[in-house]
Amino acid sequence: MAMFSGKKAKPSEGSELVLAYLEDAQRVRATVLAVDPKGREVPASLVAVTEERVTLSVQGPVMAGKGDGVGILFYLDGLRLEAKGRALEIKPGTLVLALPPSIELAERRKRPRMRINQREGATIIALTGLFEGIGLTGSIENISETGLCMKVGRAMNVKTQGPMHMGPNLVSVGEPFMLMKLSKLPKCPLIELGGTVAHVASDGSGLLVGIAFEAGKEFLLGSVKALVSSRTSGIPSSVPPKARRPKEIEPPPPDPALELAPPPPALKKEPEPAPVPALAPVPLSEPEPEPTSPAPEALAAVESPGRGTALLRMKKRTRTILLAMPEGPGRDALAAFLAGDGYGQIVAAATLTELLDQLDQAQLVFVDVGVVELQGLALASLLRHHLEDEMLPVILAADSVDAELVLGAQEAGVAQILVKPYELDSDFSRMLEEHLGIG
Repeated sequence: MAMFSGKKAKPSEGSELVLAYLEDAQRVRATVLAVDPKGREVPASLVAVTEERVTLSVQGPVMAGKGDGVGILFYLDGLRLEAKGRALEIKPGTLVLALPPSIELAERRKRPRMRINQREGATIIALTGLFEGIGLTGSIENISETGLCMKVGRAMNVKTQGPMHMGPNLVSVGEPFMLMKLSKLPKCPLIELGGTVAHVASDGSGLLVGIAFEAGKEFLLGSVKALVSSRTSGIPSSVPPKARRPKEIEPPPPDPALELAPPPPALKKEPEPAPVPALAPVPLSEPEPEPTSPAPEALAAVESPGRGTALLRMKKRTRTILLAMPEGPGRDALAAFLAGDGYGQIVAAATLTELLDQLDQAQLVFVDVGVVELQGLALASLLRHHLEDEMLPVILAADSVDAELVLGAQEAGVAQILVKPYELDSDFSRMLEEHLGIG
């Protein structure tokens, strides 16, 4: 009888879809949030997914009781998805749910969103006010025709020009940005408009801020709409089908009886060949083979893990950086740092004549103070006018940053403004790589 059958019930079609998405999310270590009955989100990660239950490791208390419905919110395949299961066990750091019966789309966006490759170097400057408030700079993570998500690299107080702590309370949802500058978007011109904070999230990689563009500026975003439509498809109206990955079948263990059994006798015994007399003495041992040196790629991978790959070092050797700085220990320290970081040629100019003579061979210009004839923003503006349509990045270092400098740098096409004193560290090196397009 079926009621006494010991066989496990086969998952339903809806459960199969849930298992397919949750198992894939666990495999790729997708971003996961546990959502309690009141909608509060707690960062989590998937530990185990079976046909009966889901085990999560949570990074905070989940305000729910046994039997309450708890949601699993996660991002996979460019979609925001949610599955809700009944809480079976709640312990500090661990949450066990019954397998959710279904999975649903939980999209907040109304338009397709395109992820930006960090090698494309798209950046954003966002100011809540021109003379006071908060200024954020960073990279664009993804964008649609209605908004974007930025990863904050630096935050400053616009009035005092001092740095600010980059925590989740830096900006709040609904806070307006008076001015935003979007630079280096693929196939897009420089875009300036306002916006409003849509969401704020802090994870292990840094602070993420979602911004909705101000209404009535659609005429400025035509190039963004064309870019997004060329790289994405429409938002689905339901959860797309997904099949579970087949589990690898382990080979059965060898049968001990077969291992101990003697081999079957040969049907026909072949005559043994007659022994051949040795014509020469046989060496007692074979000569050892000569050691082979590992491939250059293997040496590069062992010696330089992470960012210092052989390809990156080779690219740096072909790049020339021009320093518009007066002679002194500051210029010597920067040149020594760049040489140690692997750049092939670092040239310096203290006069305008030297600068213009060496400009053709440079791939990046770093302006700190400037030359004898021109300093700061005035020199950067002259360089941009001299370069015309060439996309040569110009980085400007300044003692302080105010609204006038920011707007002037925008007009001059300055790639980035650094507040002095700046540190010669890995962040500085990574910034140069991004502007050179080799990061």
